Amino acid sequence: MQRLKLEGFEPIWAQDLRSPLAAMRRRSPAFVLCDIRLPDGSGEEFYRWAQSFLGLTPIAFATAYGEVEPAVRLVKAGADDYLTKPYDVDDLVGRIRARLRSSAESPQAEVTEVPSGAMAVLGKQLERAAGSRLPVLMTGATGVGKEVAARRLHEASPWSAEPFVAVNCGAIPRDLLDSQFFGHRRGAFTGAVEAHVGHFEEVGAGTLFLDEIGELDLRLQAALLRVLQDGRFRPVGATRDGEFRGRIVAATNADLNRMRRDGRFRDDLFFRLSVLTFAIPPLRERVNEILPLARRFLDESKQQSAEAKQVAEEARLALVNHDWPGNVRELRNRIARAGVMVDGPLIGPADLFPEQRLADLPKTDLARARAAADAAVIEKALVQTGGNVGEVAKLLGVSRTTLGKRRSSAVADS
Repeated sequence: MQRLKLEGFEPIWAQDLRSPLAAMRRRSPAFVLCDIRLPDGSGEEFYRWAQSFLGLTPIAFATAYGEVEPAVRLVKAGADDYLTKPYDVDDLVGRIRARLRSSAESPQAEVTEVPSGAMAVLGKQLERAAGSRLPVLMTGATGVGKEVAARRLHEASPWSAEPFVAVNCGAIPRDLLDSQFFGHRRGAFTGAVEAHVGHFEEVGAGTLFLDEIGELDLRLQAALLRVLQDGRFRPVGATRDGEFRGRIVAATNADLNRMRRDGRFRDDLFFRLSVLTFAIPPLRERVNEILPLARRFLDESKQQSAEAKQVAEEARLALVNHDWPGNVRELRNRIARAGVMVDGPLIGPADLFPEQRLADLPKTDLARARAAADAAVIEKALVQTGGNVGEVAKLLGVSRTTLGKRRSSAVADS
């Protein structure tokens, strides 16, 4: 963790099975490294659950040398790689940096058109509300398209030429909240060597989209309420107020009514934000939109591949029958990953739902795959140690006897 921080990354260390899934619902990671053994589950369980949110995010699994087989299963099921302990941290840092460079060079296109079907009524409601400056609250599960709807609202407004500024309230460190929202003047605090324009000023007369508004702490909730009531804000270190000229559109997947009862969300802010409320239904209730959206996302993924891809009939049936816990975001992620990883022009069910391969994988294939993996790891260790079998056994954390058996098995299966 310390090394990753020193390299400039923002690592999140999860010590159980469920907490990283909650974090991935809020924010897509650039890289995932998961242990095969977890205190409350396994790497295979995490892989199955995480498929709804991974998309093109690479995932590698860390395993002890004597437990390579589960990692091999996961790689054959679609995981990107596995590392045997102790792994090279320099190599890990290099992989993460390569991923960040790739993401920066290939940004995903943003869907700004609300699909037809169950969303048609919502589209008309958004168009009617677009000419107002009243605050708006978007509710719905993670990935349903709240930001897409907010952009539609902005584009239909008379202020569409003004900025649309999207802010994830759960992703800003608490000690930077004031500066991020209000801005600061040069010299306002230690380290403020330059003035910074905050979101309230940056948005101009446009739309400030506050995603995950339920994660905004109570102090900032009070400050946001004052901005909504008075249309004024004061940058840190300033002596005069600035004028807020934009429109606030907030979004949440949380139950704000429950948060109000628990004292975690202000009543007055809730009533101020919810003057206009739009509830966006989950994708499982919009079945007629699944295939049109899949085709659209597949067209986007063609930018990543020179070969045209098509979704097989049985894969289309699998798409319609899936429950989509990650909603539209999950659909985009699965299509994008399949479009890049599929071997050939036709995308099948296993390409869209690679976690199913864990149950379908023949044991004989596993044995051969494990033998090949063992051979590769042992060969690498022999090169590193100059052929010293004792050092190899020590490096891989096994006895010389176990190492001998592994080498014999690898030779027999090769």
